Amino acid sequence: MVDLTCLFFMQSRAASAGLALSLALVAPAAWSQQAAASAPAGAPNTLDAVKVTGQRTGGVDPSVVTAAKSKILSRQFASSCAFMSGYSAAEDEVTLAYLRDFGMQDSPSNEADRFSDLSPDGNAKTASVGSALEGSSGDTGSTADAMAPSVACSAGDKRFASGRNWIARKDKSLTQAFDAYEAGNFAEARQRFEEGWNKLGYEEAAMMLGRIHLLGLGTPASTPKAVEWLHKVVDARYDPVNDRLRFDPRKPDNINTRVEAALLLARIHLTGQGTRRDPAEAYNWWSKALDYGFEPAGTLLGQAHLSGIGTAPDPKRALAYLQAAGEAGHVPALYMLGQLYHHQLPRQPDGIPLDLPRAGAYYGAAVKAGHLEATYAAARMLDLGEGMPAAPERAVVLYKDAALKGHADAQNALATFFYRGEVVEQNLATARQLFQAAAQRRQPDAMLNLAVMLAQGQGGDKDLAAAYAWCSLSKGLGNERAAAALPAIAARLSPEDKARADALLKPPAKKS
Repeated sequence: MVDLTCLFFMQSRAASAGLALSLALVAPAAWSQQAAASAPAGAPNTLDAVKVTGQRTGGVDPSVVTAAKSKILSRQFASSCAFMSGYSAAEDEVTLAYLRDFGMQDSPSNEADRFSDLSPDGNAKTASVGSALEGSSGDTGSTADAMAPSVACSAGDKRFASGRNWIARKDKSLTQAFDAYEAGNFAEARQRFEEGWNKLGYEEAAMMLGRIHLLGLGTPASTPKAVEWLHKVVDARYDPVNDRLRFDPRKPDNINTRVEAALLLARIHLTGQGTRRDPAEAYNWWSKALDYGFEPAGTLLGQAHLSGIGTAPDPKRALAYLQAAGEAGHVPALYMLGQLYHHQLPRQPDGIPLDLPRAGAYYGAAVKAGHLEATYAAARMLDLGEGMPAAPERAVVLYKDAALKGHADAQNALATFFYRGEVVEQNLATARQLFQAAAQRRQPDAMLNLAVMLAQGQGGDKDLAAAYAWCSLSKGLGNERAAAALPAIAARLSPEDKARADALLKPPAKKS
């Protein structure tokens, strides 16, 4: 009879669970032709790094409408006329603080270059509303030609901006559009978004119209129309200083309308949704998203250069993009850098060298930010002494952190410590519970380990039927050790055990 105990397999101490992701990242260029369309569920690809679902939940966020109007009414955005005016000391924060300290902020000489939408060309106290909306022949702008380009706002610029501002204050089209969208009245939402775009040029309206046409919400799906609307967003006037996204590592999923449009265009071209598939064009839109301030796009570009998606494979450029993204605080980039330096992969002479200490440093930075996979990877390096002296007592702490967050490999690893009584006091019941938690997450080695404990009655009641079922499932996932153990377990089954094991493996179909 086979001794099942000798088949007990501690995956955490010998296998390389993180290797699969790294191999996928540096796959040959031929893989890129099928990466997005045919990758199995859970397989790593560039689409996984950024989620753009296009769904809004929990009602309309008033801040969305407020931000949209702010782009029109505030001088801080390229869409407003005041963006074109020159520097004014009266608007410099340091200068203003100085003036406030000395009580000088009300001096007429310190007034900023502003104008009223009631009277863009003169005195707001004596002007009528019509002066803001009519094309007056008595322009008082500083240029001879009212419509000529100018560093400051021309008279024509001011009239256009003031008229739009007047409309924006009273406009409710964007709020009504989002209300209709949330209510599922997509035809009404489309009309209101189009109204908002035609009246005021809301970028948010164009973005939503792109989504509506792409998904076919209340109208036949049309990728060309969706792309047309999305281009209205990315082609709008842009100031790289004021309009650029301020990336916050604590909120990495926060994006603005322009970035969202660029990412959605990239996804359309990468997947070929309703159009010809063009990974190179997707790469260009990721580049634009990075230019717009979305640092995670650098991680996407790094992945593209590793896998040859939309561009030639280039490990050095991949490394540069990932390092820039990591320095900006994008935690997945730090984890990927750890992987690239950690695993012995096929490497070009001028590619990425194996550097275990550096890998550990990148994992450590990602661990501090709470990255789950990095926590497991760092624990495993400490456990096995990779690039550093083995420190199982430190590894256990990290394994526990990842295990409590549901990481199956970490649960299996932590269970082996409790099973053998290494670092922690032996506790077979706890080991069995951890193996079961990992097995339920389809961890093949945990399935086998649980099967062995069930067959031996360790840490709980003996259950040969359940042991056979778990061992069969592990074998089905390609575990050769499970295949070796299965006959020994099967030989112990009674007819009743066999029937129950079959029932566990093939539950009856649910009645409709």
